Amino acid sequence: MVTTMHNTGTPRFTAAVALLLLGMALLPAHSLFAAVIIQYHHVDDSTPAITSVTRQQFAEHMQYLADNDFNVMHLPEMMRALKNKQRLPDRAIAITFDDGYRSVLTNAVPLLRKHGFPYTIFINTELTGNSHEFISWKQLHQLNREGATIANHTTVHSHLVRQQDDESYLQWQQRIENEIMQAESKIRQQLGKSPGLLAYPYGEYNNLIKIISKTHGLIGFAQHSGAFDENVDWQAVPRFAFNQMYADMEGFTDKVNSLPMPLRSTIARDHRGEPLDEPLIPLHSHRPTLKLSLESAELASRVQCFASGQGRVPSDIDGATVTLHLQQDLPVGRSRINCTAPSDQAGRFHWYSHFFMRKTEENEWYEEP
Repeated sequence: MVTTMHNTGTPRFTAAVALLLLGMALLPAHSLFAAVIIQYHHVDDSTPAITSVTRQQFAEHMQYLADNDFNVMHLPEMMRALKNKQRLPDRAIAITFDDGYRSVLTNAVPLLRKHGFPYTIFINTELTGNSHEFISWKQLHQLNREGATIANHTTVHSHLVRQQDDESYLQWQQRIENEIMQAESKIRQQLGKSPGLLAYPYGEYNNLIKIISKTHGLIGFAQHSGAFDENVDWQAVPRFAFNQMYADMEGFTDKVNSLPMPLRSTIARDHRGEPLDEPLIPLHSHRPTLKLSLESAELASRVQCFASGQGRVPSDIDGATVTLHLQQDLPVGRSRINCTAPSDQAGRFHWYSHFFMRKTEENEWYEEP
């Protein structure tokens, strides 16, 4: 069953809904609230590979969803259902695009229309329509009338986590708030409403940004990977990001079929054993430890974790607790520890990702590749 769109923007459900509802009672509890969000930037063969999937890769991804009974949902409906602790259909998934590139309109939207898939475009409001690279407001109006969700990616896509040398903490806070809320206001002005969804530029966030997002009633989306459920951090919702290096069908299949990791708690600590409550790790603390408390010792015994740039991470298992010990420093920049475990459904894995940022040894922010 697929949630489809037509020119009124109203969801239309196939007859398979009845069978789906009857079958829900037979699904494991962790499937009933499980959701996956996938994320793209460019859909084009000539744009930078690190922020692009090819047209063929995107077509293969969409065809797989169509052929394998995925329930492609409007993102606002998915999040609203989870907030209200309502059950989702099995294999619930949402499709998102960041930045509003013209290639999405040219190469992705025709396929999405063909399959009847709803989708969300997170836009930078001050860049929208400013060059041939970005979708125009007129085109966004049309997509919105067709049922596409247009949401907030800030005004100009700056690194929100970076306090500038010439600004105080309060000035930094005000600048972040302005970049978010001016974009929110522009979307409401142009389209008549905003869905209250915010995708952080580069997937970067900290506690200040999360507080601002929450204060204004927004749901915040990042770019660390993983499935999620109603217990998600509503200011750091994970999404599986794809580019040409990470778009093969085997990896895509594993990710879109993933399930939330049944966690009781997680805690990261620095080299002194102090809790890390921010993704940015302290200077000289390059190998944080990560402790996962899972719902059972049996599940803990099946967990495998991998860190950016260094492969599998050794772990100590104590009952239902898994403690990870990095053998190498996390690289400068953005990195993740991804943990998976086979579920009781054939071919499906529980998935959890923990996000970190690291500055240089000179305490400078990293440059983008």
